[in-house]
Amino acid sequence: MLLRLLPICILAIIFSGCASTQMKTQNDQIQSRLTDLEKNLQAKDAEIVDLQYQVKDLSSKLDGTKPSDADQAAAVTPDTTDQTESASATTDASPKGGNIIRVKVSPEKIQRALKSAGVYTGPVDGKIGPGTKEAIIEFQKSHGLKADGVLGHKTWEELKVYLK
Repeated sequence: MLLRLLPICILAIIFSGCASTQMKTQNDQIQSRLTDLEKNLQAKDAEIVDLQYQVKDLSSKLDGTKPSDADQAAAVTPDTTDQTESASATTDASPKGGNIIRVKVSPEKIQRALKSAGVYTGPVDGKIGPGTKEAIIEFQKSHGLKADGVLGHKTWEELKVYLK
C-alpha cells in the first residue's frame, strides 16, 4: 500500500512545483507588460506636450503674434525625471528662429550634452544660437529623429543620456 502511495505523492510534488513556476512566469510577464505600458504612456504624454507646442506655434502664426512666456508655460507639463531643470523656455537668437527648446531644461545642460555627444564645438555659454541649433539638427539626424532643430521631448530623451 505504501508503495502505491509513493508514486502518487511524487507526482503531486512535481506538479505543484510546476504550478508555482508557471505563476512566477506569468507574474514576470505581467510586470514586463506593465513596464512597457508605462513607457508607452510617458511617450504619449511627451507627444501631447509636443503637439500642444505645435498648436501654440500655428495659432501664433495665424494670429501674427508671438506666443507669450505665459502661453509657453501653460503648454508645458513638468518633467518628473529631473526637478532641477530651468522653468523657462529659451528662444533662438535669430529673430525669425522661433522657439527651439520645448522642454524644461537649461541651455547650459543642452550645450554640455551636445558637446558630450560630439556634435557641438562652441562654448557652453547658455546662449542658444545658430551653432547650437545646427548641433541639435546634427544630433537628430544621427539618432534617426525628425531633424527640425527643435529640442522636444523625444530629442531630449535621447540627448540627456550624454550628461551622465
